[in-house]
Amino acid sequence: MIKVLFKEEQGFMKPKIWLILAPVWGSVMILLLIGLYRQLYLGEPWGDDPMPDSGLITLFFVVVLAMAVSIFLMAKSRLIVEIRDNGLWYRYPPFLSRFRQISREAIERYEVRQYSAIREYGGYGIRKRRLNLRNRGDAYITGGNTGLQLYLVDGKKVLFSTQRKEAILYAMEKMMTKEQ
Repeated sequence: MIKVLFKEEQGFMKPKIWLILAPVWGSVMILLLIGLYRQLYLGEPWGDDPMPDSGLITLFFVVVLAMAVSIFLMAKSRLIVEIRDNGLWYRYPPFLSRFRQISREAIERYEVRQYSAIREYGGYGIRKRRLNLRNRGDAYITGGNTGLQLYLVDGKKVLFSTQRKEAILYAMEKMMTKEQ
């Protein structure tokens, strides 16, 4: 029977993110509503080169839809990492709905380290090596600056953000030293 040694679930619904996004989204919405009011109700063209009324209405609904989709994805996105007897299992719903495994045989070495999501990987979320800035490997980041870095036998690297560095390190040691 496979035993779960460690489980961590992290999401994007953090107050710090909302302190940044809420004012930005609110400013965009207020600006668009002012434009709609001026152009549609007062009959004054909005801007130096105003778009037609239908274009302004379409833009408003596209922006609202984009904001709604991004809020939904942020609310539903979460990183789930499990360390089991046979390897590390992870998923990142709604983007990776099924668990993926990195077997312990595939792991050459590992460490818990500090990282900069922006500087090293170009941001948060699922960061693939072909897209990140310095080819640092794949990364699954929800926040913070501490992560479990795996160095795989095939030369690839994978980083998982964590809020529980001591627990994940203990579970990795236990999994890697367990007899097969």
